[in-house]
Amino acid sequence: MPINAYTGLMGSGKSFECVSSVIVPAIAKGRRVVTNVDGIDGEAIRAFVHERQGIELEKLGSVVHCQNDDVFKEDFLPYGQPVDTFCCPGDLVCIDEAWRFWGTDSKIHTNHRIFFREHRHYVHPDTKVSCDLVLMVQDIGDLHRILKAVVELSFRTTKAKSLGLNKVYRVEMWEGWKQTIKARVAVQIKKYDKDVFPLYSSYTGGKGNEVTVDDRQNILKNPKLWAMAVGTILCGVVSVYGVMHFFGNKGDARPTSVKTTVIPQIPNTTPAVTSPTPSSHRAFSDDWRAAGSITIPQGKFIVLVSSSGALRYEHPSVFKFAGQAVIGDVDGAKVTAFSGIPPTRTAIAGQIKTEISK
Repeated sequence: MPINAYTGLMGSGKSFECVSSVIVPAIAKGRRVVTNVDGIDGEAIRAFVHERQGIELEKLGSVVHCQNDDVFKEDFLPYGQPVDTFCCPGDLVCIDEAWRFWGTDSKIHTNHRIFFREHRHYVHPDTKVSCDLVLMVQDIGDLHRILKAVVELSFRTTKAKSLGLNKVYRVEMWEGWKQTIKARVAVQIKKYDKDVFPLYSSYTGGKGNEVTVDDRQNILKNPKLWAMAVGTILCGVVSVYGVMHFFGNKGDARPTSVKTTVIPQIPNTTPAVTSPTPSSHRAFSDDWRAAGSITIPQGKFIVLVSSSGALRYEHPSVFKFAGQAVIGDVDGAKVTAFSGIPPTRTAIAGQIKTEISK
């Protein structure tokens, strides 16, 4: 494992993430962990791993708790000399609040600088596992530039307080120490495991409680948000109802039978002239001709005009269309735009006057 950094504000979950995702897996692999995490309980971690994963206690690693004063010492980390140091080759070193020891304004000891650059050279003689360093700090910018330059992965934890979810936190991962959008490689939403909290104490004495000082940080308590949500739901319901109502009425309006509307005709004084036609063909109508079409609330109809100027509406289903030509069967005779006897101007004027008076 390279040098990794876990960042985040107090109570955001960085200590929980480091214990659950770094220290516990290392113990399960039989590694020795050196850490200054407050209240860390090595025996509780071993029992936790044994119960959860069923690994024998003899095969589990151990936790060595160090004090902050130990971290400042020049022989705290291995530095390539055949001398005894607090941390041994192959150890996983996990340091909380790393800015205290290796901050931007700190004077870093030469032995520590050597470890930062060569930590993977210090290998356990039996397991052949090299040393690893994990840092916890609220802001990665607080670390010394010599240390930031060798950070391969950085994480940031954020508690989902804005959503009112105190049992959920988000973990973002970046390559390197620069936490930019371009360098971000993964985002995870994770839940706190209540069984992990007894393994360490993130608050003094493990009895600290958080109190919300401003409810506005919870967006779910914003009345405007709820009003917008209700309005969106109502708009959706009204839209669905309108669409269903529109298409439902359209389906019900389909005619089940052809209905013919006839306007009262003026008596025709001109006797109809008929001419014998072969029985196999119907004759063209001498009374009606197709004058055009009209659309009324009942639908679209073909307008017929008689030789006396009378108007008559017929349903298009009784007609056939071929381009501009139209031909239909009315009263047993063919009706086209050229059938019938053209009405006189006097008859048409009278019919128009009658329609207007209505």
